[in-house]
Parts: sequence; C-alpha cells; structure tokens
Amino acid sequence: MRQFIALLITLLYVNASYADNRATLLDFRFATSDKRTQIIIDLDKKIKYSINTNVKKIHLNIQNVKLLSQTYDKIFYTDSRIKKTRIKRQKNTMNFVFSTAEKYKVNSYLLQPDDKYQHHRLVINLNNIATQQKTKKQKHNQPTQQKIILIDAGHGGQDPGAIGYKHTQEKHITLSIAKKLAKLINRTEGMKAVLTRRGDYYVGLTKRIKIAQANKASVFISIHADAVPRRSARGASVYTLSERGGSTKFSRQLERSQNIEQSFGGRKNLIKNDQYLNKILWNLSRKDRDIQSQKLGHKVLKQMSKIGYLHKKIPQKAGFVVLKTPAIPSVLIETAFISNPQEEERLNNTKEQEKIANAIYQGVLNYYR
Repeated sequence: MRQFIALLITLLYVNASYADNRATLLDFRFATSDKRTQIIIDLDKKIKYSINTNVKKIHLNIQNVKLLSQTYDKIFYTDSRIKKTRIKRQKNTMNFVFSTAEKYKVNSYLLQPDDKYQHHRLVINLNNIATQQKTKKQKHNQPTQQKIILIDAGHGGQDPGAIGYKHTQEKHITLSIAKKLAKLINRTEGMKAVLTRRGDYYVGLTKRIKIAQANKASVFISIHADAVPRRSARGASVYTLSERGGSTKFSRQLERSQNIEQSFGGRKNLIKNDQYLNKILWNLSRKDRDIQSQKLGHKVLKQMSKIGYLHKKIPQKAGFVVLKTPAIPSVLIETAFISNPQEEERLNNTKEQEKIANAIYQGVLNYYR
C-alpha cells in the first residue's frame, strides 16, 4: 500500500511538471530617456517571441508563458511614447499591445543570465526615428570655436552605482552634480556642456565614449562617488587613463567596480574587445591626451582641495573604460566616499553639491587659461 501511494505521488508530481512547463514573466521594468524607451522583461527561462509594428502600435507575442499576479500591474507603464497597454491570451501565447504616440524604430534581443544577473531578459527598445537627423542638424549649427565639455554622470537606471551607509544611491548624486556643473558651463561664453544622461536611465560605457566623439568634446569629465568597506575612508580623488591598468591596489579595485557593463538591458561590450577603437587609441595622439588629462586633473584637484579633504593629492592612474576617449583629455572624479556617513550626508546636501560642481568648473576654467 505504501509503495502504491509513493508511486501515485511520484506520478502526480511528474504530470504536474509536464503540465506546466511554461516560462514565467517575473518582472517588467521600463526606462525612459530623451531618445528612447526601454522595456526589460525578466524571465525564468528562454522564450520564443515575435514583434510586429504598425504606425502607432507594437504587438509583442510571447509563446508558452505565464504571468505572475504581482507582475501584472507593472505592465501598464505610460510615458511620452507608450500611451496604453493591453493584454490578451490565445491558448499559451500571451499578446501585449502597446499603443504609442507615434511610430518608433523598434529593436529587441534576448540576454542570458550571467554573473551579474540571474534571470533571462527580453529587451525591447523604442527609438526615436528623428533623433539621428536632429543630432546632425544640431552639430551643423554648432559654433566651430565653442568648447564642448562632456559631463558624464556615472551609473543610472538599473545600475545604482555605489550604495551609501544610509542607502543613498550614487547614480542620483552624480546626476545632480553633473546638472549643476552643466548650468555653470552653459552660462560661460564660448563653452557648452553636453550630458551623457539627463535622467535616471542607464547608458553603456562605450556609448558614453561615442557621445563624446559625436559631439566633438574638448574634454571628458566623469563624475562618481565611490564606496569601500572602510567607513573612515574620505576625500576626493581624480583619475586619468592608464592603458596598463591601475597604478595602485585601490585604483585597481575601482576599475573592477566601474568597468563592468552591468547588463541592465545593455549588451556587454567593453572597449578592450573592440579592435577598431583600440586601433584608434593606438594611432591617435595618446601622449598629448595623457599630458592634457594630467593637467586637467591637477587643476580640478587644486580647486577640490579648497572645499574639502583630498583622498589623493595628485591625479591617480587607472584603466577606466570611460576614460578611453581617443584624443580627448579625460578625467574621472571621485567626489567623495558615499560609504563614509559624514561624506554621504555632505553629498546629499544641495549647497555642498553646488560647491563640488563649482570646484570642478573652476578647474576647467583654469585648464583653458
């Protein structure tokens, strides 16, 4: 009798497993920028899907899938592009219909789990069709003598960056300081600030470099606020590029935290694997770029020393991907340690952010004098 019951339970378990072999939609995430809306769907296994578009509708069909009840409400996201979402099921196929404000260029791809993210992901991008034409027009109208200051707010979107003792996210601090710096630069005759991101969304590391190149940036400034296990660590630092990697153990640790494409809806594509860009790096005037980066770094550090403690009094060298902008003087500024409770509080203070932005701004002005 016991053997019969055991066999019955086993059969029921096996039948249940075969009865529901559908993939599960675990989560829906959205990110909106001025150029696109990105939809990221988390799944517990690989899926088959299809996408069809017409003028103002995007049809997403996912086969053999089920939806968690707690995920349902997250689907109905709206922004300037997505106006309405409808769902219907046809047997084991789930159909999503996104009503949009206009026609967009849609591309999609699947990402497998990796060491940074445990789930399969379906990524769908709604890209503005007019963006490329608009960018070309802006570049055509851009004054030839104007100095373009590329300001890179570290992290963003699904990549929060370093987390402070009181749970402050680095991505918000860097964007706030970057915007304040951009205002100061845009008020200066002969200068124009370009931000790699203007909101809370993720921009890939190599994409940040391409933005600098597309805008013919004069200098590249990447703003960060790092964290370390030792809470007493404090002060600002400035880093310039080392093709051979970090010059100290600490700078090598920072490299590892900053150089990984986080796969938050983006494909891994480190610049070191791009033979074309590496060839440019090798052939262009790297020596002059490195000298100018050191000069810019010294000017910024001198101003930062007037408003707070310096973790390192001279520019350090590290192999940060975002500093590999061919022929463009580039610095990465660690404004403070967000892991230090006192410095975290300072970084959250609007007046202190303005001081940091002004110090960087004065450093840029002195660099050009």
